[in-house]
Amino acid sequence: LVNLFKRGDEIEVKILELNSEGKGVSKIEGGFVIFTDKALPGDEALVRIRKKKSKYAEAELVNLITPSAFRIEPVCNYFGTCGGCKVMNYEYGKQLDFKTNAVKNAFERIGRFTDLTIPQAIGSKEIYFFRNKMDFSFSDDEWVENYERPERNSDENYVRQPGFALGLHVPGFHSKIISIDKCYLHSDLSNEILKFTSDFFKKRNTTIYSTKTHEGYLRFLVLRDGKNTGEFMLNLMTNSYDKELFAEYSDKINELFPVITTIINSVSRKKAQIAVADEEYIVKGNGYIYEKLKRGKDGSELKFRISAGSFFQTNSHQAEVLFDETVRMSDLKKTDNVLDLYCGGGSISLFISEYVNKVTGVELIQSAIDDAKINMELNGIQNTEFLVSDIKDFLTDIKNIGEYNKVILDPPRSGLHPKICEILSATDFEKIIYVSCNPHTQARDLQLICAGGKYIIEKIQPVDMFPHTYHIENIVTLVRA
Repeated sequence: LVNLFKRGDEIEVKILELNSEGKGVSKIEGGFVIFTDKALPGDEALVRIRKKKSKYAEAELVNLITPSAFRIEPVCNYFGTCGGCKVMNYEYGKQLDFKTNAVKNAFERIGRFTDLTIPQAIGSKEIYFFRNKMDFSFSDDEWVENYERPERNSDENYVRQPGFALGLHVPGFHSKIISIDKCYLHSDLSNEILKFTSDFFKKRNTTIYSTKTHEGYLRFLVLRDGKNTGEFMLNLMTNSYDKELFAEYSDKINELFPVITTIINSVSRKKAQIAVADEEYIVKGNGYIYEKLKRGKDGSELKFRISAGSFFQTNSHQAEVLFDETVRMSDLKKTDNVLDLYCGGGSISLFISEYVNKVTGVELIQSAIDDAKINMELNGIQNTEFLVSDIKDFLTDIKNIGEYNKVILDPPRSGLHPKICEILSATDFEKIIYVSCNPHTQARDLQLICAGGKYIIEKIQPVDMFPHTYHIENIVTLVRA
């Protein structure tokens, strides 16, 4: 059967599970695997083969023969069209099962760990409008549905339409933008601003930046809000500074949306399509907003200043859960001296400060350390310091780590450098706490750290920060064997 079918053929399959990217997994003769977008465990479906390799194929959903008992109607009109929410059609409790299983699979298949107890992922109280930051992209090529192919699962299901687009990406294609008028991840205010901004610049035929010509004005609309403070930031990112045009736009924005506390025009002349600014022009407010996080059973609050370029956990309410779980699993004591590596803006360092003797946060990016120091002073915290250093260089010098008995790691999605894993495997920390948004690189790194025989996994706890996506945050603690 495997050798008989080819691209374009349609076959009936039973979906067994979801893979780590939220695609339905089915198997046919000889264990041959088929991955299908928008398919869910329990679905019996007719699928069309898009790509075929020697051991697997990729398919698109043509028709549901028998739908999964846990399939629901997604609330968003753009589900399956934009790349934001991959499993919004799956009951939320089942999303948590899927994410818990994704952690289990990563640790067994990549880390080669066995006999691990992995609790159910802790769910988010809010599963809609939970994000405190959204980046929307401008494009002069809008991609719309090809209504001759209504299943909407492949690149062929989109048609290029020259014009004006402000929205989110087609899955897997960062250059293809779908205009969005309502997103269920951020806030109603954001959706109103998004629609107004699109109409404002579209009516004026404002040019849009092109990576091919390196010309055009509009690049990104970045919206941030303090879920616990009510403060709001609008940051329009452009390729150049047009004082008159931006003044007209910001005046109208301020008139229609006076609740916005700061308005910024960030200018980026970089050829890469990344929302990083070279210059900032602030026309309202101070160029930053504040957010508050509660910690522990007493509910004491920490205040954070968030500037346009600051990193901050995008789910404020669930960040409180993530950090509280980190405190619990770290078994912190007043005698502890803790290293917080990849500390970013200092969120974890400041969150744990009241439970320990001393915290030192280390981060390579100077602007992040600047934010951390501001937040430390803002909260009157005395037992925390922040240093700029390459993590590998910092750990190589034994003088830097000799006084610390616990270390917290929260690296980017790419994980740790192998040399860092090698260094950590030879240390004598009482406990290593590894927080990650990528269980695959986390499992890989922990295998290297534990390979030296000094450390074993003590506890694991997944935390869902991003409902309706395949992403999952995961906390792991290591203790000396």
